[in-house]
Amino acid sequence: MLSLRSHPRIRRLVERAARRSLRAVGAKEAPTSVARRVAPGLLATEGSVVTNRLFESLEPTDVTSVENQISQDAHLALQYSTPVDEAARQQMILTFGAWLANPGLLERTGLSAAQPPDDVHAMARGPLAAAGGLYEADMVIDALMSAGVDITGVKNALDFGCSSARVVRVLAAAYPEVHWYGCDPNTPAIAWASENLPEIDFFVSGHAAPLPLGDASLDAVYAISIWSHFEPALGLRWFEEMRRVLRPGGHLVCTTHGLNSIAYYDEVKLRTASQLSEIAKTVYRLGWWYAQEFGEEGDWGVVNPDWGTAFLSPEWMLAQLCPRWRVLEFAPGRNQDNQDVYVLQRV
Repeated sequence: MLSLRSHPRIRRLVERAARRSLRAVGAKEAPTSVARRVAPGLLATEGSVVTNRLFESLEPTDVTSVENQISQDAHLALQYSTPVDEAARQQMILTFGAWLANPGLLERTGLSAAQPPDDVHAMARGPLAAAGGLYEADMVIDALMSAGVDITGVKNALDFGCSSARVVRVLAAAYPEVHWYGCDPNTPAIAWASENLPEIDFFVSGHAAPLPLGDASLDAVYAISIWSHFEPALGLRWFEEMRRVLRPGGHLVCTTHGLNSIAYYDEVKLRTASQLSEIAKTVYRLGWWYAQEFGEEGDWGVVNPDWGTAFLSPEWMLAQLCPRWRVLEFAPGRNQDNQDVYVLQRV
């Protein structure tokens, strides 16, 4: 992760991403519809603090037990035979162990085997997502630690936009001493999470502030792929609400679509060349691009004209947020080689 103190290096990365994004103008046409989901791939190769913490709670006999269960499932065994590195192997043990409801693993790690049903929103499903968002949990803690945050000083923290708790369930298992909150406007997802993960405080959030939390009541907030969907003016209002609920000196980790995302959507062919050209030109001109892309039925029943898809330039982010926020870290494309990761400190 890069610090904003490394301005020349960041500038080169941003310019490289911009050049890649402009090459999208000549790309083949592709569908414009982009589902709000993520692939549950095992991508962590660095900064795997949460994965390591959970894995190290296991006894060797627990690992052997999970491996024996894996060997009895041909599909899982094939995936487990080719982990890319030790971090991926550890993630596979944790996630397959949760999928197989291995009693020793669940007891020692605090992970849950509960899985949202198909009619409840979840960002990823299946064996590779069974333990929750290990990759994202690693990313959040890695971002905070890289910015110099002492995790032991975090007492109250919020997953803002948690859906059915894919990430916060992992963090609650790894750091049970923290009082974890999760909120989302998707009522069925929050109802399922509340029933199945009682160690976390969940509540339904509205489309506009305020949250039912006191002033300066939190030490940390994280929001993964939330400001990538807010209409920019609404997003700024929510930044103000985050500032209200965070104590002075508290931290917000958030991800946004940026220049790297334009290149990413070109590479995976999820958006048309003409749309990518429009996005790139508009981001350079205004600092942001926004479209309401979920239609009349909304996003899993959550209907809000100010909830669609947004791209934000780092220059726009800094101009809007400073000096009320201090930007401690900026990592272009850190989230799945797509979204940018920011660590903000409430001033």
